[in-house]
Amino acid sequence: MAGIQFPANEKGDRSTTSFNKEVFSAMANSLGAKDLEDKIKSEKDWRHKYSVHLDQVVERTLKLQDASALSAVLTKGLEKARSMDFESGSVAPGALSQAMTASAAKFTTSKVAGSGSVVTDLVVPYNGHQLKGSELEGQCDQWSSYGTMEADCATAIKNGAKKLGEMKGRTFLVLGAGSELGPVRPLLEAGATVAAVATRRPKRWAELIALARKSAGTLLLPVSPQSGEVKNDEDLAAVAGADLLTETPQILEWLLRCGREATGKVTMGTYLYADGEANVRLTAASDFIVEALKSLGKDKVSFAYLSSCSTSTAIPAEAIQAQEANFNTAGRWATMFGERQNCKKLDDGTFFLSGFEVLQGPNYALAQMMRQWRAALLHMEGFTVSAPMAPICRTESVVHNATMAVLLEGIAHFPPQESYDAETGRMAMLAILISDLTEPSPKLASPLHVVTRKAFHSGIWRTPFVMASLGKTTWFLGKVAPKRAA
Repeated sequence: MAGIQFPANEKGDRSTTSFNKEVFSAMANSLGAKDLEDKIKSEKDWRHKYSVHLDQVVERTLKLQDASALSAVLTKGLEKARSMDFESGSVAPGALSQAMTASAAKFTTSKVAGSGSVVTDLVVPYNGHQLKGSELEGQCDQWSSYGTMEADCATAIKNGAKKLGEMKGRTFLVLGAGSELGPVRPLLEAGATVAAVATRRPKRWAELIALARKSAGTLLLPVSPQSGEVKNDEDLAAVAGADLLTETPQILEWLLRCGREATGKVTMGTYLYADGEANVRLTAASDFIVEALKSLGKDKVSFAYLSSCSTSTAIPAEAIQAQEANFNTAGRWATMFGERQNCKKLDDGTFFLSGFEVLQGPNYALAQMMRQWRAALLHMEGFTVSAPMAPICRTESVVHNATMAVLLEGIAHFPPQESYDAETGRMAMLAILISDLTEPSPKLASPLHVVTRKAFHSGIWRTPFVMASLGKTTWFLGKVAPKRAA
């Protein structure tokens, strides 16, 4: 298998379990938690018990008050998580870190300039309605009141929706340009320049190129120098794109070049997902690229992610109060089968929520945590970072799993939870991104809170029950009585 690979363990196996345990045991060691380090190393059933150990790592990092100590722990985690191998062609595997600094054949840039008018109205599709202006503001207030998002998230969407036109003239470097929740299409319509990286899929590129032609924006695409002459958009669609796992050094060079050539503000956006272990490899690749883009400077470059609400984190006291209120009004199904949340109070007044879902697996958790660690480190270094938690959405990457598809049809039976269509999530998160890019960076109690501000968490923070305890009930209700909205 060419490209980025997990390193071999002491038995010679490229084991994701060994790799996961090495990352988190190294963090435990950096935290000075020898007992936790030993437990992680000796865990025999990592697949089903990883969340117990990860909860302890996350909780202990949240408690760190010393910025240098926190930076050291997060850096250690990323160093271990990026310690992968890279194989190119017939060359034997070597360290990924070395491959990223080696010279590589450069992509050429194909430019697709649009001729359309700038779109300045940010519209959020929801439940059959196209929400904008006062209607969108009213719906944000309803979502906040019901509990599917926090109040600062509602404010961010309302503020960001008014500033879509300010994206014209900005450049966005996007990993995962095909993401259903990513902002590529609306940014092009708003007149932005987008340097897009995604795998070579001609049909997808043809659709995006056609949209770019009609938009007010400019689409930049990487093309291999071996692709030959490109005479028209059909030719371009056939050769555009790059593989982040096998052409990582070339992508780094191309995006850095695009960033340097940009005349205005630049945002590096990471919108990646893959099933299983590939998610971790993609995240390692993207982190090398993010680190390289820092060289553009704090005044020019900012960074964007979408964080997962299915991770353990710190939540505000208001969410705990809402949990109590929601328990008092919970239905019979929930009170019969649901296990109560037990959120510990932290020193800064927030509460620790155990949010990892065992069903999603340790590789999903590691990939998500790597992005959160980098977002926190970037914030500590003074960069503008947008990394809000995105809601649970019915994206293809989720609903292709039959079990998950049914579960998403059932969670609305347990207020205040709700899942959303991808279009709703995409436009809501774009509004939050715009608010982050156009407002001063906040001072946070912990840099790790950069992923918990402006959270659109689908109600997970405010439900009084551990959702795993309602898994079978949720699946049953989703199967026999599907419900998508409150």
